[in-house]
Amino acid sequence: MRRRTLLGTLAAAAVAPAVSGTPAEAATPTRYLGMFREEDPSVAAANVRHLYGVTPASVMWFDSWASGRPFPVDEARMLWRRGIMPHYTWEPWDTALGPNDPAQIHLQDIIDGSWDAYITARAREFAAVRQPILVRWGHEFNGNWYPWGIANNNADPSLYVRAHRHIHDLVSATGARNVQWVWAYNNGSSPDTAYNDPAAAYPGDRYVDWIGIDGYNWGFGPSWDPAGDHWTTFTATFDAAYAKSRAIAPRKPVMLGEFASTEDGGDKAQWLKDLDTTLRSGAYPDLKLLTYFDLTKEEAWSPNSSPAALAAFKIWVQRRYMNGRGHELARIACS
Repeated sequence: MRRRTLLGTLAAAAVAPAVSGTPAEAATPTRYLGMFREEDPSVAAANVRHLYGVTPASVMWFDSWASGRPFPVDEARMLWRRGIMPHYTWEPWDTALGPNDPAQIHLQDIIDGSWDAYITARAREFAAVRQPILVRWGHEFNGNWYPWGIANNNADPSLYVRAHRHIHDLVSATGARNVQWVWAYNNGSSPDTAYNDPAAAYPGDRYVDWIGIDGYNWGFGPSWDPAGDHWTTFTATFDAAYAKSRAIAPRKPVMLGEFASTEDGGDKAQWLKDLDTTLRSGAYPDLKLLTYFDLTKEEAWSPNSSPAALAAFKIWVQRRYMNGRGHELARIACS
């Protein structure tokens, strides 16, 4: 109830969804642009505006538990002053250790209360923002590359559920009712086995506000398969994962917590044009927020990886149906 009251106060500040002059775009559901850049959140927001000509509806950043860093309350407030919803990816690990290192953080440690003091401290900071924030905890749990992955926790999805609920309840008890919880899985499970089906790790509607999906067009010769061709269209990347989200929690809104395309093995500009065409068609009606991974890391994910890709990206993000604002975004999960 407190979240509904808080979000109700945003109504006067919200910007009405833009309407295109073309019938096809006018019928397209409003979508919201999220961006991740490896910069301080407020700097990232400014650079997105400078580079791509748009203000994103949300800006995402990452932090690991072992860093001990406080949540950047002032940064989050600064984003809200610009009408941008903060999106915090909260990773329960020590980045200096391997996933199965005995000293690593694992789900049982969280369940047993070893991290309660840390969680409570961050919860107080969440509450201090006094505006809605997205918290994406323990993402891609159906992969084997993170220590919180089900594959690295006795192949037992119930441990993930218990850890998620424990964290949620601690944060809520501390008074941070402004948090919107993002439960996010990878578009493919590794390993692809029954215990690793995301459905088995769903904490329940009471504990989740958004369903998140991560997925990338890896193209030809990614680091994990140098001779393989993994070029996939936007729809091939997300069709099955989106359908799964509607089967697991059909009343929850959906976001792409991370997505991008490489340049290797195909036409990235065309990939982005096809993405635009797909969204303008009204496909994936419950997909609201799309967070682009603007970084050259394993691959050249950044939109400016080529002039053609940059031009296509700018056309897409400047479409009127992509003009959803942060204040509107904050209300979606509570409607």
